[in-house]
Amino acid sequence: MSAIKSYFKQEVKTSMLSLEHPKRTDFYLSCWQTTRSAVPVLIWRLILFLATLGIVLASAIIYILNGKFAYWFIYLTHWGLTSILLTTGFGVGVSARIYFYGPISAEFSLPWYVKTYWVLFNIATPVAFLITIFYWTLLFEAGIEEELNHGLDVAVHGLNSLIMLLLLLSSSQPSRLLHIYQPINFALVYMVFGVIYHFAGGTDQKGNAYIYPVVDWSQPGTTILVVVITGLLLICLHLLTMALSVARDSLSKRCVNNSVIVHVDEGMALRQQVYA
Repeated sequence: MSAIKSYFKQEVKTSMLSLEHPKRTDFYLSCWQTTRSAVPVLIWRLILFLATLGIVLASAIIYILNGKFAYWFIYLTHWGLTSILLTTGFGVGVSARIYFYGPISAEFSLPWYVKTYWVLFNIATPVAFLITIFYWTLLFEAGIEEELNHGLDVAVHGLNSLIMLLLLLSSSQPSRLLHIYQPINFALVYMVFGVIYHFAGGTDQKGNAYIYPVVDWSQPGTTILVVVITGLLLICLHLLTMALSVARDSLSKRCVNNSVIVHVDEGMALRQQVYA
């Protein structure tokens, strides 16, 4: 209990609002590896990026073929997929940058591309979980499909969370309590978009005067309740992301033999350490 209390006491410090972290290697090395080579994480992130790109392209192409591509942009699922694509893409970029040019210096602030990756990760992970839960608890039972292909619709609302879970469990970067403002801001932007879209006369792909029937702004009372509950769920999922990060780090410390880690010159490009 004292360890938990100490952990949360550390997490609520105002300094934790920032995008700074003393251990730079947490952003490009896995907590499960025993070398300082950037290659394993680079390859893994590239696989996840290509998988996400394939899902996004498949979804977008089907919308284009049906002449409804403009509607692709109104759904939270596709906003979430876009955030996953950007997260995995920036993850590949961070790993590639380290591989070709060497580790990040601890003398300066975290580079903008690392901070961008961190923010995108903080947003995409709980939002992916939220979208999966939202779909399988509310939309699926109601027979509502965002995708124009049933198989893809089912896959999209499961693979999104799987990709982010795999990225989370294979990474080392921390998840901070006070970074909750990042996914919350993302959700608020989507909510504002939904309100503007509704009152501007926007419809879903079938011509209904809403994006989701459970979020119909012509019935503000019910919709506001759904929005509040969804916001609370998003906070819980951010806490779940934190818990998974802590469990990942704790388990990896028990399983990985840190004594065999190879320490290299911090100024040396890690592409030279592939076989370290």
